[in-house]
Amino acid sequence: MTGCSERTHGTDPARVPREVEAKRRILARHARDSWPRHDLRDLASPSTNHPDFPIAA
Repeated sequence: MTGCSERTHGTDPARVPREVEAKRRILARHARDSWPRHDLRDLASPSTNHPDFPIAA
């Protein structure tokens, strides 16, 4: 198996800022698109319980 092992994948502290930056780049590419875009909703889905999460799909 190549890449991160399952054991260390979630514990690499440097992974978090890289993931955040990658998601920000994706959001920037869609900045002028109308909401909701399915891929953006998928990225945001872990935050569905946040009060700012759009209800209308």
